[in-house]
Amino acid sequence: MATTFRSSFIAAPTFSSPRPLTPRHPRRVSISESILRRVAFPRPLNPAARATAWRSFVAHASATTSQPISDAELGLPECELDDKGIERVALKEEGWQRWNWNGHSCNYISAGEQNVGPIVVLVHGFGAHSYHWRYTIPALARKGFRVYALCMLGYGWSPKVEEEYSMELWGQQVIDFAAQVAGASASDRAVVAGNSIGALAALYAASVGNHLCRGICLVNSAGNFLPDAEPGPERKTLAQRVVADSQRDETRVEPTIRERVSEAFGRVAAGAIFYFTKVRIKQILQQVYEYEVDEELVRSIGMAAKDKGALGAFYQISLAGGRTTSKPAELLQSFQGSVMLLWGERDPWMTPNKAELIMTLRPDALYCPLLAGHCPQDDAPEESSEAIATWAASLPP
Repeated sequence: MATTFRSSFIAAPTFSSPRPLTPRHPRRVSISESILRRVAFPRPLNPAARATAWRSFVAHASATTSQPISDAELGLPECELDDKGIERVALKEEGWQRWNWNGHSCNYISAGEQNVGPIVVLVHGFGAHSYHWRYTIPALARKGFRVYALCMLGYGWSPKVEEEYSMELWGQQVIDFAAQVAGASASDRAVVAGNSIGALAALYAASVGNHLCRGICLVNSAGNFLPDAEPGPERKTLAQRVVADSQRDETRVEPTIRERVSEAFGRVAAGAIFYFTKVRIKQILQQVYEYEVDEELVRSIGMAAKDKGALGAFYQISLAGGRTTSKPAELLQSFQGSVMLLWGERDPWMTPNKAELIMTLRPDALYCPLLAGHCPQDDAPEESSEAIATWAASLPP
């Protein structure tokens, strides 16, 4: 059983002796080295000034430790070590905890000592689920945070309903989840972190529910952040990218299956069928991961894809961008809390250029580039967890 320590403050990670290089992380660097190399804190600073700012930042979040806390007291779900010795939540086919939202039984995972420590809400991206934060959940809980990761409606272990999905719908779900499940309030505000389209849902929640949120971490965020952009999807939505990638495969859907889907969304449904096969899931993930994609992640996405209504939900989700009425740039500028950009720089979809654009809207944002792909929380889990923990611990209540 791993040992965790109770502290009066959140214990910041140490950076003096990074783990040895491994096959999974052939160019592993400590998070401090990564941040000091190019982060703006605030921008612009020369390297020496950035180093001083980061050391002050880490010192602000540092703490002493005292009595040990058991895993049971931390409320950790069942965890395991991966083949590199990194702790993560163990996959459960039946899912984890349940929360009733607007008549839908939605899944979530939580960890952390009850009623102790800052709240962190984690929001997954396109095609994913709460389990996509499998490394972040125990890592943050062991650093003294109360951690909550939900499956948005239409994803993962949550119901697959043919709802009119939009960023506003998911954003409102995040607001309600933070208040009703995580216990966020005006006196105990949460930090919200979102990946991909989950970053947009998190941004909406943070902006509209500003009284519940003290900071937002955008992890390789989707969305059109051009200041003059009209509400709606990007030039090519994530769903369209996945479908296009799937349709480039030489395999074809059986005619009998094609006959079962209407002409209105035949192409999207066909792409979804490819996407929901085990082989296609792994191929898509390998496009956006810098390192290896493991079997548990592939299986977790495949299980959710087999749920009743999954195909119809996928189609509705592919239209979500067109139903969105909010402008990401306006949401970002109206949010009064702190902003962090955690960015996998090897992402072929959301390149670092997008992070640079976002920083023109929020020059005060902390930029943390990582050697990772579209999902750094799973692709570079230790570095991502360290960065989120250190930043979140530095924020005012």
